[in-house]
Amino acid sequence: MVHDAGPPPDARPPQPEPGTWYVDPAHSCIIFVARYLGFGRVQGTFGDSWGTVAVAEDPLASKVDVTVRTASLNTGVQARDAHLRSPDLLDTDAHPEMRFTSTALEPRGRGRNAFRMYGDLTLHGTTRPLELDCQWGGEAPDLQDPEGIHAHFFAANGSITLSDFGIADVGPTAWGARVIGDTVDIVLEVRVQNADPTEWLRQIGHFA
Repeated sequence: MVHDAGPPPDARPPQPEPGTWYVDPAHSCIIFVARYLGFGRVQGTFGDSWGTVAVAEDPLASKVDVTVRTASLNTGVQARDAHLRSPDLLDTDAHPEMRFTSTALEPRGRGRNAFRMYGDLTLHGTTRPLELDCQWGGEAPDLQDPEGIHAHFFAANGSITLSDFGIADVGPTAWGARVIGDTVDIVLEVRVQNADPTEWLRQIGHFA
């Protein structure tokens, strides 16, 4: 039996061409998963984001800068969303945006598509380091403009500690558990493209 030895160790990993690439929020998903009442889990998304990826000739020198509108939070329950946006928790009126800027990239594991991203997350007026395990998923031309717009897909995951950002629990339960767990998992499915999507997003009513 012949086994595929895979690409040589110095093979260039799949990636967008050097230059500026833009986050496409209409085809990306920012998911968070929080523990609730000590036992259950609640999942939600942030629907409004924008940002760029500056891809360098050396992929590990690339830079990511992404901003998320905190009020775009959605867990599917309006009353819960209103509480999460309130001064008790995210306080989205005082802190309308959170921002992630990368500081370093490094290969992860043996897969040539996997890497770890280090950066700084600013949330609730506080900046803390964040690590994301990332995976290149694939590339594809745009459905509407396959000759002019090209895109790449990435997945990433990590976690944050709410108390690190000054976000406190809203009170104890009768059985001693936190109402909202201090650790929140983050799952990202991101599409980046070689054209700024802002005007198209306005046309389809994505931005309020």
